[in-house]
Amino acid sequence: MHVAAEEIRAGAAELIDHHARGAWRPNDADRRTAAALFRHLETGLPLSGEQIRSALAPPEPAAPVSAELLALLRATAGLLEDTGVADGPVGRDAVDHVCLLLDALALARPDAGR
Repeated sequence: MHVAAEEIRAGAAELIDHHARGAWRPNDADRRTAAALFRHLETGLPLSGEQIRSALAPPEPAAPVSAELLALLRATAGLLEDTGVADGPVGRDAVDHVCLLLDALALARPDAGR
């Protein structure tokens, strides 16, 4: 399933906006997944599809990763594997937006917005 980079960017921007406004409250699984990917980003290495799939692979938590975030991360993993698109300006912009979302989720306090 291929999702266009523009759709990934728009999805990430929408989740960032919903999170900032308190319209979407990430669950513990969302924050754990984002934190795992954020730790990788802190190394300075680029994000890869394999890292995303690895972060999504742990045993099912009590509350699974939210459907919106799960779909966005799976689409991003696919995008990253298409280097022709991922390395272009639109692909980089989409991945940058996903990384901004991961930063926001990883750094959010569990009770933020409640």
